[in-house]
Amino acid sequence: MIYPKLLILFFFSFFLTSMVCAQIKQDSLTDLASPDPELQFQDNFYEALKQKGIENYTKAIDALITCTELYPERAVVFYELGDLYFKTKAYSLAEINLQKAIVLDENNFWYKEKLYQLYVHKEDYNKAIAAVKPLLFKRQAYQEDLVHLNVSAGHYETALSQIEKLDAQYGYTSERDQTRVNIYLQTDNQNDHVQFLKNRLSETPENDQHFLNLIYTLSQYGLKDEAFATSESFFKFHPQSHIVHVALYKFYLDDKAYDKAINSMKIVTSSNVLAPHIKVKVLSDFLQFVKENPAYKSVLAEVEPAASLDVSNRSNLEWAAYYHEENNPLKALGFYEKELLKTPENLALIQTIANLYLETMQYERAVEFTLTQLEFFPTQTPLYLAYGRAQFHLQQWDAALEWLEIGMDYIFEENETAKAYYILMADLYTKNNNIAKAKTFNNKAKALNKQW
Repeated sequence: MIYPKLLILFFFSFFLTSMVCAQIKQDSLTDLASPDPELQFQDNFYEALKQKGIENYTKAIDALITCTELYPERAVVFYELGDLYFKTKAYSLAEINLQKAIVLDENNFWYKEKLYQLYVHKEDYNKAIAAVKPLLFKRQAYQEDLVHLNVSAGHYETALSQIEKLDAQYGYTSERDQTRVNIYLQTDNQNDHVQFLKNRLSETPENDQHFLNLIYTLSQYGLKDEAFATSESFFKFHPQSHIVHVALYKFYLDDKAYDKAINSMKIVTSSNVLAPHIKVKVLSDFLQFVKENPAYKSVLAEVEPAASLDVSNRSNLEWAAYYHEENNPLKALGFYEKELLKTPENLALIQTIANLYLETMQYERAVEFTLTQLEFFPTQTPLYLAYGRAQFHLQQWDAALEWLEIGMDYIFEENETAKAYYILMADLYTKNNNIAKAKTFNNKAKALNKQW
């Protein structure tokens, strides 16, 4: 019979199929538990980049650490770790990982640049100097950086040597020249400083800035005679220059060559090429000279129009103060008004102008001015007082009292302003035949006298 054979074949086939299925299932589980390391690396690396992009730096670092465990020879992973540690201010770990990246890929410029940036950020100048040297071939900017790093590290001679090389290779720059000057100043190297400026001047005497730099430096070092001689050389070489007269003016003044000084001063103040602040400086100095030498007052009339073109606060205020001291309030008032156009919220200036309107008997202007200012400064009793005085002189007593009554609410302390306020109100009530109120305010004023 064939039935037993078929039965045996059936059971054998079932058993074989079960074993194959079991093996396939086992192989599948093994594949899931132990994936390809390269795939796992890629998953973690791209996850790190994604987390870095959304600034989730902790997760990005964790993913990269997994990458280093899978493939510890891949430089890019250590670079990314170094960059992330840099961002999270873990500077020691950043340095370690960037150094590892450079060891693994020693020709990679970007790894070296990142390490250099780390040292600069930490202000570790000596390490930054070492780190920037492999980058010098790439851009001139790194060579310029090397100069500043040496200065910051206190390696002044090395910095000067580097400047010489850059000057020879690329030509002079004002930034490099200024760095050189700063080194001379920090090291108190007067001789080299002066000689450097003389060399620049001899190379390009047509550049008037070189004359100015040398004159200023000689003056700063107290070498007045040499500075004066340089100014005269400047004038001979550039007879049409206006800026040279800024220096000559001061030297002539110190040398008591007053006529020459005044001539230079006039050239400066009437110049249409000099910057306003330069003219202001000379004008201010000349004002001080006139105060000490009143015989030269008449010269001011010749230079004042130049001052009117000036945009400097200091010029207007100094002219105003000068004329105020000279008992010329109308002249002073003109300059104070110019200044107010530029500083309309200067309360002290506003009060000065109001008082000058009264002093010069411009009572209508005083009324108009104080009313305008009270719109912006409604609590200022000196403005109410000035308004009241102006209306008193205009015999507008009711208008004066109306505003003075309002201003009474803002008298917060018993001082000279309050005393003057009470006296004025007493006078106004007297004019209005209100003797009782006049007596009240007179008593207030007398009470203040007793307190003092």
